[in-house]
Amino acid sequence: MYHGGMKFQGSTMKSKNSLVLLGVAGLLSFSGCSRLPSIPNPVDLVAGPSTLHVDVPVKPGAIPMQRAGRSLSLAVADFADGRAGKPGRKVGDIKTTVINMHATEMVLDQDIPALLSTAARAQLAADGFRLEGAGAAVDFALSGVVKSFSLNIAGRDERLIAVDATLREGAAGDIVWAGVITAKDDRYAGVSGNSRGSIVEYLGEGVSDFSAKLSAVVRENLARSYPKTIAVNQSPTASDIPGVTTLHTPVVREKTAAAETPKAVALPMAVAAPAPAPAPAPVAAANVGYLSIYSSPSRAKVYVDDVYFGMAPLKVELPAGVSLLRFKLDGYKAVTEKVSVRLGVYFPVNCARGASWKA
Repeated sequence: MYHGGMKFQGSTMKSKNSLVLLGVAGLLSFSGCSRLPSIPNPVDLVAGPSTLHVDVPVKPGAIPMQRAGRSLSLAVADFADGRAGKPGRKVGDIKTTVINMHATEMVLDQDIPALLSTAARAQLAADGFRLEGAGAAVDFALSGVVKSFSLNIAGRDERLIAVDATLREGAAGDIVWAGVITAKDDRYAGVSGNSRGSIVEYLGEGVSDFSAKLSAVVRENLARSYPKTIAVNQSPTASDIPGVTTLHTPVVREKTAAAETPKAVALPMAVAAPAPAPAPAPVAAANVGYLSIYSSPSRAKVYVDDVYFGMAPLKVELPAGVSLLRFKLDGYKAVTEKVSVRLGVYFPVNCARGASWKA
């Protein structure tokens, strides 16, 4: 009976081993089939909230700009919302399947102008600027108006960010540079399609690209306007970056050092010294005047002879003579005004037209 028991146990063990081997063979056959789709992560199949939160990565910092051995101070105002239709926190439509997101519209949990101005501050701080709050005495001030901010998910994902930016001197308020910063891109999401995470990452990268362009433009135009006192080492220049449109070209605001006067050379006693040259005539003062421009309501765009100078209130320096001012503000009729700029005189211009100014 002992021998028979051994036979019985042996056959049982053989059956189990065969079963195990068959299971392993079946698993190997299954895993070896290249036509079977990959198994998605179960977490990706769970629909999350309908709103998105975007974290913006900061690009590696540039070499800081300095003036008289210290970094430049900068105030960055909260950007204004100038998008048509005031879409609020909606950034686009979803017209294709997105894993773990069941919605037809894309909405952020953040205010769009606040998101962009916060990202701009973070990048400018990384590039060496000392950021100060509103009302502080600063070297320069930066403001912006959001004109576009969208991401539409379809056959191709289309991303667009556009901001009108104005850089001014901190004390005088004169415009150093003004223009439009645009970050525009599109992509094919691929066979696997989009997920909530891929959309958030793509939008965050777009905001990061915009912030890097804005910082590069600020740094380059400060270096152009103040070549004597502001040192900078950056690459590439703003003119090499796509998506930067200049509306107000910077001018050199510092005079370079005059050439050193050559030392007098003693002449031989036998040679008479030449008569001294007549003193040069005094140079006339610059043929310019100044305008202090206001609008009611404020923040109207101001164009002088079709050149954008910024948003009211502002002060501008213009050649003496007649100039044509144009005011534009969403929801209001455009207004034009001819002004006579007098030599060396400040002249106030106020666009407050009441009913005729409203659209």
